[in-house]
Amino acid sequence: MARKKSGTEAPSAAASSAGPAAGDVPATGDPGTPEVRRRGQLATALPWLKRADPALLRLLLFVGSLVAVVWVLIAFSHLFLPLMVGFALAYLFDPAVSWLEAKRVPRVVGVVIITLALLLVLSGFFFYVVPQMNQQVQRLVEKMPEYQERLQTTIAPWLERTRARYPEQWETVKTRTLEALKDNLPKLTAGLTSAVRGLFSTLGGVVLFILNLVFVPVFAFYLLVDFPKIRQRIADLIPRPYRAITVARVREVDQAVASFLRGQLVIAIVLAAINSVGLMILDVPLGLVIGIVAGLANMIPYMALVVGLMPALLLSWVEHQSLANLLGVVIVFSAAQMLEGMVLSPRILGASVNLHPVWVLLAIVIGGSALGIVGMLVAVPAAAAIQVFVRHWVASYKHSRIYSGET
Repeated sequence: MARKKSGTEAPSAAASSAGPAAGDVPATGDPGTPEVRRRGQLATALPWLKRADPALLRLLLFVGSLVAVVWVLIAFSHLFLPLMVGFALAYLFDPAVSWLEAKRVPRVVGVVIITLALLLVLSGFFFYVVPQMNQQVQRLVEKMPEYQERLQTTIAPWLERTRARYPEQWETVKTRTLEALKDNLPKLTAGLTSAVRGLFSTLGGVVLFILNLVFVPVFAFYLLVDFPKIRQRIADLIPRPYRAITVARVREVDQAVASFLRGQLVIAIVLAAINSVGLMILDVPLGLVIGIVAGLANMIPYMALVVGLMPALLLSWVEHQSLANLLGVVIVFSAAQMLEGMVLSPRILGASVNLHPVWVLLAIVIGGSALGIVGMLVAVPAAAAIQVFVRHWVASYKHSRIYSGET
């Protein structure tokens, strides 16, 4: 009996060592338990995930994560605003600090050098440029009665002739204009008043505003010192199976976003200087102000022509009433735009950032409609990041069986 029992146990031992049979149920519980049902649902979903395009899944995951992060930042903007601005400054100036670090300058010393250089530039701007802008504004205010008299002398006869020739159309336009002003002006005034009142009505608001001004450079300094460590720690948190592809995509996104932001900032500064010098040579009222605003507005395609060229033409005509000056204003803005399109953008941005103007405008419109001013600020960097994943998805699609028609 003992021999028979040992003989029957041998196959069972071998079977147990070989593992469960194909039709056996794993010893994880009854098939009706929630754990087994979840495993069955996961097994049903996995084939779809395996057939899905990996590039498309990464694109969807990135867009979803980006939307979630932006929503959190917007929802708690009053808490994260100093940190966000500090991080943006650290992100912009990290290449300069890294370049100094490559020259064997300690990173802390490099951050101090960059900070002192930035403070020097800002001091020059506030102690020289701002007073010049203030003088131009005061001069414009002083000459407003003269400009008004010139406009009445020049435009009033033309308006009278137009009203006499088209009386019905004149009254219609006049009525609609007055109604539009009556409906929209109080709303704009009330919105601006409430915003200013909400910011400075209480002592707490003023204290918070001052603290934000103090915290932003402090956050920027410490983030700039530890930027490589922060980047490495974030990379270490990524699961190892996905770390390589994630780091590669993030580097591409970083290159696209950083190249666009830093390149556009440099281009905006150069164009602001060109426009300001040109308009001041032509003695255009508010030439310095218009030139700076037009240069910074150039980050939005064609916006410089709206906020720069139109006011410059109007003020130049009111001041000089000369076609030569008007032509000079047009030449200044045309030369700046040609320099930006033919020299600055190809050399500074290069081929690494290929954002079409329509894509930029669409991103700004969507961001502004969804999140207001903050949405407009983050729209273009988000568009540059999304474009990286779209480009990889298009490349993956062109290598797929659907595109080639293979079965």
